[in-house]
Amino acid sequence: MKRIDLKISILLAFVCFIGGFFVVPYQLDSLQETKPEQYELLVRSMPIPLSVLSVISALQIMIISFVLAYIGIKLARKTGFKLNLLDALFKKEKVTIDSKSVIKALIFGGITAFVITASDRFYFQNKIGLLGEMEQNFSLIGLLAGVFYGGVFEEIMLRLLVMSLFVWLMLKLFRQTVQSLPSFYYWVAIIIASLLFAAGHLPATKLLSGELTNILILRCFLLNGIGGIFFGYLYWKKGLEYAIFAHMFTHIAMQIVFIPLFY
Repeated sequence: MKRIDLKISILLAFVCFIGGFFVVPYQLDSLQETKPEQYELLVRSMPIPLSVLSVISALQIMIISFVLAYIGIKLARKTGFKLNLLDALFKKEKVTIDSKSVIKALIFGGITAFVITASDRFYFQNKIGLLGEMEQNFSLIGLLAGVFYGGVFEEIMLRLLVMSLFVWLMLKLFRQTVQSLPSFYYWVAIIIASLLFAAGHLPATKLLSGELTNILILRCFLLNGIGGIFFGYLYWKKGLEYAIFAHMFTHIAMQIVFIPLFY
């Protein structure tokens, strides 16, 4: 099992390495759209070419994701979370995809994409001046960063590691077994992971807007937290792969369906 855990970690880290190439360009695109003056200043002051910076970022993300994935897998094994598809792949067994779980992942990802895009378009854009000034268009870089970085790295960090860690701590704290641990504690882990992810976006929100108002905080927690509830549920009930798939599809639906539809 140690060898399989290592192989899974390497595979996940490689996917995150691919996603890491798009993170810096995507962040720069966002900065150019919201703060063009700061963007110009940053680009002129960059000591190395963007391509080199992207490679460095990708390598850092790959290393971090490998460590987080390996620890997270060990915790997942102890807390009853599943990685059935990845296990079967490296055990050279038949990989059986649960079509009902795929459909559920598509539905959850679609709902998340709709809520995020529609909330901005029909509510927050009217309440937050900066959003009203931003032009929303299909972004290939945003799509690739969302699918490979958001869909994989964020699921490694928040579901595979954070959720597994909190469930493991509760097993130890309350001296329970996986079979006897009430569902309530899994929901606590799901909510904690979602809130942590949302809170992690507050510094960037303040940087872009210059302040943190109540409406900005509400937007940050709603738009960044809702997906975590769905993805956490899928991780708990179906396995990591379906949480990743739902997260990936969220970004696909946003970029290909709802942004063109609403804007």
